[in-house]
Order: sequence, then C-alpha cells, then structure tokens
Amino acid sequence: MKITSKLALNQIKLNRKRTLGTILAISLSTALITAVMCFATSGNKMLTNFLGYRYGDYNNAYTLIIAVPALILGLLIAFMSIIVISNIFTTSANKRIQEFGILKCVGSTKKLIFGTIIGYVGVKIASHFVDNINKLSQSIIMRPISFSLPFYISVWTYIFASIFSFCVIIRSASKPAKEVGKITAIQCIKGINTNNNLKRIDVKDKYIEKIFGYESSIGYKNITRNKAGYKATIRALSLGILLLLMTGGLAGQAKDFEEWMNPNSNEINVDYCSIRDYIVNEKTGREEEIIVAPISSDKYNDITNKLAKYDNNTVYGIGDDSCTYNAILDKDFLTEDMLKAPDIFDSNNETNISLISVDNELYKKLCERSNAVYGSNLLINSYHYNNNGYMDNITPFNENIEKITLINADEKETILNIGGLLYEKDLLEKGFYAIAPNPVRIIVPNIPARYFDWYCMPEDEQAYIEYARKVMDEYYPILTSDSYIEQGYTVRISRTDTMIKVLNIAIVLAEIVMYGFVILLIFMGFASVISTIATNIRIRSREFAVLKSIGMTNKSLMKMIYAESLICILKASVPGISFGIIIPFAINLSLIKAFPILYHIPFGTLLFGMIILIVVVMLITYIEINKLKKLNIINEIRMDVM
Repeated sequence: MKITSKLALNQIKLNRKRTLGTILAISLSTALITAVMCFATSGNKMLTNFLGYRYGDYNNAYTLIIAVPALILGLLIAFMSIIVISNIFTTSANKRIQEFGILKCVGSTKKLIFGTIIGYVGVKIASHFVDNINKLSQSIIMRPISFSLPFYISVWTYIFASIFSFCVIIRSASKPAKEVGKITAIQCIKGINTNNNLKRIDVKDKYIEKIFGYESSIGYKNITRNKAGYKATIRALSLGILLLLMTGGLAGQAKDFEEWMNPNSNEINVDYCSIRDYIVNEKTGREEEIIVAPISSDKYNDITNKLAKYDNNTVYGIGDDSCTYNAILDKDFLTEDMLKAPDIFDSNNETNISLISVDNELYKKLCERSNAVYGSNLLINSYHYNNNGYMDNITPFNENIEKITLINADEKETILNIGGLLYEKDLLEKGFYAIAPNPVRIIVPNIPARYFDWYCMPEDEQAYIEYARKVMDEYYPILTSDSYIEQGYTVRISRTDTMIKVLNIAIVLAEIVMYGFVILLIFMGFASVISTIATNIRIRSREFAVLKSIGMTNKSLMKMIYAESLICILKASVPGISFGIIIPFAINLSLIKAFPILYHIPFGTLLFGMIILIVVVMLITYIEINKLKKLNIINEIRMDVM
C-alpha cells in the first residue's frame, strides 16, 4: 500500500465522525441508483411476461416508458450526489487528505443491499397499484387480462450501480482535490485554506447591525468573506427547496389533469369500437381513414332495445364517425368567437367534423328540444377547447346557418342541410361529454358509426353488466386473444368513470415513486447540510475562542452563529424558490398546449418545507454550539482541536 493510501486510511480511522455525512451521502447515492435499476428491471420483466420478448409490436414505445424515467431519475440522482458529496469534501478542503479514504466505500455490498431493499419495498408498493389496475381492467375488457409486477434484479443492476457510484464520487472529489493542490506550503503554515478569500472585502452591513445587532453583522461578514466555505450548505439547502417546490408543482398539475379527465358520470357504459386503417387515396393522394367494422343503425338500435329490456331500464346510445369526412365551412356563418379559436382550419382550409349517431328514442327527444322536424340533421352549436391552459366554451355558429358542406378523401363533396340547433343546455345526456370534441358535430339520423356507447343507470350494476355481456356476445362475440386487432373490433363494459380510475391509479403510482425518490434525495441533501454546518462550526473553534478572549459572551457568540445559519437559509431560498418555480412552470408551458392545466405555485408545500428547513438548521446549530461550550479557550487558541 502506498504511503498516501496509508495516511488516508489512518485519517479515516481517526476522524470517523467527520466522515459520517460523506459516507451517508455516498450510501444514499449508491442505494438510490440501485433502487432505480430495480424498478427498471422489474418493469421490464412485467412487460416481457405480458407482451413477449422485446415487447412484441410495441418495442419502441415500451422501451421509452422504461428507459426515460430511469434516465431522468438517474441524472437527478447523479446531479444531487455530485453537488452534495463535492460540497462535503470542499467544506474541509484544507484537510482533504483525511477524507480521500472514503472512496474505499465505493461498491460496498451494504450500500447495494440497502438499495435493493428500497427497490424491493418500492416494487411491492407499486405492485399493489398494478393489482388494482389489473382488477379494473378485468372489469372493463370482455377478454380477461392479467398484469403483475414481480421484483426482479440481475447482476447488471449491481454492476451499473457500482460503476455509477464510482464515477459520481470521482467527479465529486476531483474539483476540491484540484483546489487543495493549488495551496502553497506557506499558506498551509499560516492556516489559509481553500475557503478563505485573501482579498479585502468591504461589507456594507450597517443596516444589519442597526436592525439585528453587531453579532448579526459579524455573522454576515463571515459569510461574505468566506463564500466558498458556506457554498456547500447553501447549495444543499437550495436543492432541498427546489426539489420540494418542483415536486409540489408537478403533483398539482397531475391533480388538475385528473379533474379535467373526470366525466362526472357513474353510468354503466357498454362500448363498441371498430379498428380503423390508414391508407393513401390513389386518386387524390390524401390520407384516408377506413372503418374496418362499422356498426349499422339497425344493429345499434336493436342492441339499445335489448339492453333496455333488463328491468325496464332507460338506455340511450350515442356513436360517432370522425373518420370519413371533413367540413368546408362558410365563414359568413361563423361567430367572432369561432373565428378567433385556434386550429379550426387545417392546411386544406378544412375543419374536423364528427357525424354523431344516436338511438331512435334519443333522436326523437333531441328533435323536440331543437324544435326540428323528425328526420332533420341537428347541429350542436357548442364548442369547448383548450386555450393555453384555460377551457373556453363558445357558440361557434350563427343561428341562420342552413347547411354545411362535407368532403371526403376522394374529394367528393356532400351537402348536409341543417334542420335544428342544439346548445349546451340541450345536451342533458352525459354521453355527449367529450374531453376534446371536434369543432363541428352534427347529429345525423340512421348513419353507421365507428364506435357506439350505450349508457344506463341500473340499480344492480353487477347483474346488469352480466346481462349486457350476454347481449354483446350475441352480436359481437370475442373469439380471439386480441379481438381489436384480429376481429377488427372490441367491446368493453364498465362504469363511465372506471377508465379514469385506471388513469388515476397510474398517476398516483407515478406520484408515489416521484415523492419517494425526492424524499430520499432531500435526506441526502440534509446529510450534506448536517455535515457542512457541523464541520464549519467545529473547524472555527479557534476563531470562536479568540472572540471570547477579547470579550464576546457566549450569548453574543450564539447570536452570531444563529445569524449565520439564518443568512444561509435566506441565501439558499432565493435560487431554490426561483428554480423550484421556474422548472415546473417551464414544463407546464408545453402541457398547456395540449391540456387545460395551469401551473399554480404550491404555497403550502413551500411553507411546510421552509419550516422544516429552519427547524433542522437551527437544531444542528444548537447542538454544535452546546459542544463548543465545553471547550477550553486557551487550548483552542493554541491548537485547532478537531
């Protein structure tokens, strides 16, 4: 063993307390990346069990689902680890040789085992939510399916975690080591280290002294003159605040997304949906959507009548064909609000249109509500859309509109005469609700549809679902393992809000994983805060002894150190709060283009985080100040007691 390695090892043995924070940070870093790898390998195992080797036809999509979150979490852990570990090394850079031996902690089996335990617990928690999704899926889809999330690890999990930790620690130690190497021998003899600013600094602290006293003024000067020494603490505190605000902001957006998706309906929904093919029209060169297995008006009316026979329930059906046509709109019949709405016209100056089909009984009711003659085409004169995070609901057409021209991929035009208008107040059935409806929706009697939904509110939901399954099996039996692809259609039966519950469970699962890793990263940051604050106070024991020798009382000394801690929190709050708001806000700028979800500053999270931060910092400071009271002034002035 080389002499430098022996010295490092000896210093580690002699100064175990000073290295505790570094060891904790390294351990958490290694454990977290191991846990991320456990999640990735377990998720990969679940998908390969369900979809086959390399995820079958969904290879690219599911690879991204596994790889992207693992990459983001890995980069976040790496960034936090480098900042925290580097900060701890820098704090006592004048005695760096004593801490180099900590690198021997890299690859320690205990840290990998700890990460495996975290991964195991996390996977088991996630598996509980996957089981819920599994149960809901089985209640929705007529062909039973089964998901499971097993805990699975491989040797590559540990190899990658070890290499990752080694690279992070080498990167963390490189900068402090270079700074130490620049210090000359004479500076070391004089007691000058990397944290000292050798230039004279003029500090304008008169206002601080007038308001808070001279002790706070001295504390402010200490921080200003010794920026490098306090940088570690301030960075760690800033990262903690940033992570809390970022997580709170993203969680708030996830909650708004859940509310936006909620249809506010408890109806039982029997759903038929046909597959569609995309081709290029040979005549015009335009992309064309072909409905493979459309449902005819005779069939959906027959099914409506049969479903209504169960316990004489009221059943209504609503379908849609958004594939066959686009609309050519005469702008003279559009309202000002419609002309201002974004993305109404495509590159061909055409507009997306939905031709809506309804069962006979519902159609009669709609004709009465719109005062239209039976057999007329009914235009829904209501349109809501996302306007940069805000949901706007407008009346798109003037009341004197009489017709709308349709055009298909063959560029054949068809004119639909409008016999009546329906407004938002006329759409009493919740089946008309659509998250993102097309600008033009026309109810046309007796037309085929790509999909059709039947809605009902039975007293006995389970009994009705069993009855509905028998009815749908009669018309659309599920004969293959993947009916949607192989038969050209699929049938689902569930409560209207069940699909939203599946989505919500997935969102909650993502939030739990995100919060779990953020909490562990914050613990890592607090390890840095504890270590750097404690070390800063300990290595300044000679300075404090000199201040006491010239008349500073214990009370004044405590006030000065508390002031330094509070100033650190204030300095950390500015970048922490700023970036904690800017990052989720920047993410929201892309989200609002697609969803009406606005970013809101999580003031509750901010207040809670700041209180916890102040309590932790003040508690650490209090503990270290009490230790100083036991030290002898003469001995401290003579030598730097470690």
